[in-house]
Amino acid sequence: MDERPPVVHLGGKTPDRAAGTLSHILGPIAGFLAPLIIYAIRSPNLKEEDPLLESHLVESLNASLTFLIALIIHSFLMMLCIGFVTFIAHWILYMVWAINANSALQAGREYRYPFTYRFLV
Repeated sequence: MDERPPVVHLGGKTPDRAAGTLSHILGPIAGFLAPLIIYAIRSPNLKEEDPLLESHLVESLNASLTFLIALIIHSFLMMLCIGFVTFIAHWILYMVWAINANSALQAGREYRYPFTYRFLV
């Protein structure tokens, strides 16, 4: 029996979700600018064309902005010599969550990053 969830098809064609993959993977690597630029380029009419991709782009941008704020907190903690450990642990978790988010996108499912403030809804 096939356990895989169905792939969402829009208008008889398979949706292009490469922008979502780039946004999720580049967020932890390049910072918040990559998800911001990808969202700005792809956002017009995206809600009607591919709501799942729009949801993932917003979630990726929210996660990268939350990580930016956490980076400021990690910087202050570096003065106490614990910030290096907290930064590395947070960055590794962010990479794992980004990979999980990309897997959910490719499977056609929603994903919410843990511990993320939703700036954009």
